Amino acid sequence: MARSDSFEELIESHLDEIEQWVERGDTDKEISEKLGVAYSTYRKYKSVSVALKARIATAKDKKNQEVEKALYKGCIGYAYYEEVATKVKEEYLAEDGQTILSREDVKVVNVKKYKGPDLAAQKYWLNNKEKAKWKEDPHKVENDKKLTKLKEKEVNSKVIVI
Repeated sequence: MARSDSFEELIESHLDEIEQWVERGDTDKEISEKLGVAYSTYRKYKSVSVALKARIATAKDKKNQEVEKALYKGCIGYAYYEEVATKVKEEYLAEDGQTILSREDVKVVNVKKYKGPDLAAQKYWLNNKEKAKWKEDPHKVENDKKLTKLKEKEVNSKVIVI
């Protein structure tokens, strides 16, 4: 029993770190390795520990919110900055007035760019947020049921002659 108490205490004492690891996208196997606990033991404890389940759910919810924000940005479009390398040529006149000295240099500058709204993201967003209003075929389920019933009647009405 002393051994089981030690891994339970170990996991309970690292709940904050486990939450951060889940947010970062670490798998259960990676987390168990970081804790120094067998993978099977971690999974078993995860299935019974309310505190651990809650922390994992919180971390996953945070990730889902980030994805939802990114999807929304994709729907409406957004501005962003991108580093672009540009070649700069500088020319100088020499003291004699005729000789031209030149120097080329590469400079990295931030350029503001705009990503327009993404139609696929908009469609996905609306299909999931307002299902009844934006479904491609709002009567699909009804139509499929009717079609299934018709096919059943057709199969049942055919008489097999031997």
